[in-house]
Formats: sequence, structure tokens, C-alpha cells
Amino acid sequence: RLVEEKEQLLRYVERARAERNVTFLGRLGTYRYLDMDVTIHEALAAANGMREAMGAGTPIPSFFVDPLGGS
Repeated sequence: RLVEEKEQLLRYVERARAERNVTFLGRLGTYRYLDMDVTIHEALAAANGMREAMGAGTPIPSFFVDPLGGS
């Protein structure tokens, strides 16, 4: 990624992680290009993760897939 784009992404992720009760998903939410099969797979995995978190009474994460490259 370009330097300016990386800086913008870092600011976005920092602000997104500060939000509560919001999860960022998909192409726009994770600031990545995704094929539809990957998008659907990640959405289903996130739905399962949300269900588990709500059942356990734990916070839902801001990201299920880290836009900075982690998971």
C-alpha cells in the first residue's frame, strides 16, 4: 500500500477499535478487496463469532479479520 493510504488505514483502525457495539466487516469494513466467496465465508464466520460472544456475554470485537494483516 502507498504510505498515505497506510496512514489513513491506521487512523481508521484506531478509530474503529475505539467504538463499542460495532463490528466492521466485508470490503468496506476491513478496507480490502475481496472476492465474493471470501466475503461470504468471512460473514458466516463473523455471524458465528457474534453468536458465541453474545452467548458468553463477552464483547463483540471491532474486527473479526484484522485489516492491518493480523487475524
